[in-house]
Amino acid sequence: MLPDNPFSGRGAPVSGSRLVGRQLLIDRLLMRMRSEAHCSIVGLPRMGKTSIAREVLRRLDATDVELEGAYITLDAIRGPIQAYIRMLDETSTDAYDELPIMRTNDHDEVYEYFLRTLRKRRRSGRKSVIVVDEVDAIVRDDFSDAPLFVSRIREVANDRDRYGITFIFVSRRSLDMIQGAVDCSTLAGLCEVIYLQPLVRDGLDELAARSPIPVHNTGREALWRITGGHPFLAEVVMCEAVENGDSQLDDRSIESAQHAQSHEFTNQYRQLASLLSHEEMFEAMCELVVGPQWRPIAPHTVSLLKHYGVLRSIDEAAGGVECMSQHFRDYLALLTRTTPSWVLLGDAERQLRYLVQDRMAEAYGDDWFEELRRKLPKLNDALDRLVQQRVREKRMFGDAASDFILDYAYIGDLKDLVFAEWEKYRSFLGGAKADWERRFQDIMRVRNPMAHHRPIPADVLQDAERSCKALLNRLSGQGKKASQ
Repeated sequence: MLPDNPFSGRGAPVSGSRLVGRQLLIDRLLMRMRSEAHCSIVGLPRMGKTSIAREVLRRLDATDVELEGAYITLDAIRGPIQAYIRMLDETSTDAYDELPIMRTNDHDEVYEYFLRTLRKRRRSGRKSVIVVDEVDAIVRDDFSDAPLFVSRIREVANDRDRYGITFIFVSRRSLDMIQGAVDCSTLAGLCEVIYLQPLVRDGLDELAARSPIPVHNTGREALWRITGGHPFLAEVVMCEAVENGDSQLDDRSIESAQHAQSHEFTNQYRQLASLLSHEEMFEAMCELVVGPQWRPIAPHTVSLLKHYGVLRSIDEAAGGVECMSQHFRDYLALLTRTTPSWVLLGDAERQLRYLVQDRMAEAYGDDWFEELRRKLPKLNDALDRLVQQRVREKRMFGDAASDFILDYAYIGDLKDLVFAEWEKYRSFLGGAKADWERRFQDIMRVRNPMAHHRPIPADVLQDAERSCKALLNRLSGQGKKASQ
């Protein structure tokens, strides 16, 4: 019989004993609320923002009779009128006259009624803490009057003595970024900004300790390597591992659980990539943790990536950084291998993959890969690496990983395939073999995904650009341009 699984509610807001590794932050927020200081909680999807905000309200309700807690989410609201009504509903311990606001769609009228109600409640000595979740929703096209709504919420927030409201705003992006998108007033200036990052190692160990099945040291190490402290992904892995029924959770148990839940990881990573792309930080993230880095990265971009917790400092003096987790870095490597940030390099690699596929298929048939193994055993190590990488990424990322074997080949691998059968490529590339060896070296100097964590020197980049253009000039239009 399987033990009860404490992780089975993964993804839903958690509270009490399930909310691990966040005590200092919760204490900080409670102190801010009791001193009537507005806060903004910012964090990536599924990082636990809603859980923390609701836990603060729960503890306030349990300990502070003078404070009324309320929670609304703008994700389920289409405009200011609904928001004002929802806030009154959630903060009222007694009935109020709904009729004046239920019979009109006039924003101004509802807002004035909202203010009158708040003032009346404040005169009676009542104060409220209101969590406004999913603030990002105001940038939706179907959220009406967003600039005016933000300005009016700022008015309420800016006069605590009159209205008695302290706000906790919860969002994926900072209030500054949200305000910029809708061109409205500076609500952000009233708030302390708290970025919610992944759990630190002790917090992740605390989460793992909730398992009814003992977790071996190797299992905890694997959980950290795979999730980097991301609480949702950690619960996904632990939920699966517990249900597998092993007597002990070691590194193999944890890795197997992740493989079984690869779709959850890729879905989460796609959300992260989408958010970072929207804020024009995704390419910078890839350059910093995968490489190569084509240009200096603005310090504020690096700082923001650290605030989000997707980057960690590893050598403060040298400015070194590492990815949130090795697993997320592998995902970024998967993406950048087939769609690198430098367009010229991407095009050159892609066209060369198609050329190799075409030349080898024409020479050896559809089973060219195995034929090449038999004919050129010296390439077996390199070919095995491609197979192993495909198997590994299929296990980790499921359908997000490519079936096309040459998608796992970098420029160095492709170079080895070309020069091992040079006569089959001579007419397509033209010129001397030695010239192409030099050009491939130029490109490889900037392409090694592990080698560069600083901007590439201008002369090295120029050499690589010239060599990519030379390659593209020869290959353009010659491949099938379709993955097999």
